[in-house]
Amino acid sequence: MEPEFGDVTAEQLAPPPLPQGPAFNKRDLTIGLVSLAIGLIVGVGGTLTAASLGGGTGSLLASTAIAAATETCDVANKVWITVGDEGQSISMQSEGEESPGAEYIDVLCVLDQLEVPDSVNTRIGSTRALDGRQTATWDDFDASWGYHPDSGLDIVVELSQQ
Repeated sequence: MEPEFGDVTAEQLAPPPLPQGPAFNKRDLTIGLVSLAIGLIVGVGGTLTAASLGGGTGSLLASTAIAAATETCDVANKVWITVGDEGQSISMQSEGEESPGAEYIDVLCVLDQLEVPDSVNTRIGSTRALDGRQTATWDDFDASWGYHPDSGLDIVVELSQQ
């Protein structure tokens, strides 16, 4: 014979008690927070040390400037504008009369964000196909570019190796 619902007690329907852990300990919490803070300080310090040994904090900031420029100009995911060398360089190919590429305004935006001097902007804008590959250096950056009306502007900006 099967039990009827009236035969079941509330104690039988109650879930089993949850296992109890150790009591809350303020000392353990304090030790955990102090350990976390020390870990963060050591981690950030190690990152900055590695950056300075690998090219100086200036190179870390310049690398961040390249990523920030692509974000500000909303070109981070464009095919013709590529960040390379783990954020140490950016390559841009503008559209030409016979080939696709990034819009020139996007290239100018990135260059503006990287604080390219007016003199370099003027040199870029006046480069002819006959001039071959041109170069310039400013702050923490080196740039090289070429131009042909058919293929557009091809420019690479990278961190200086100084």
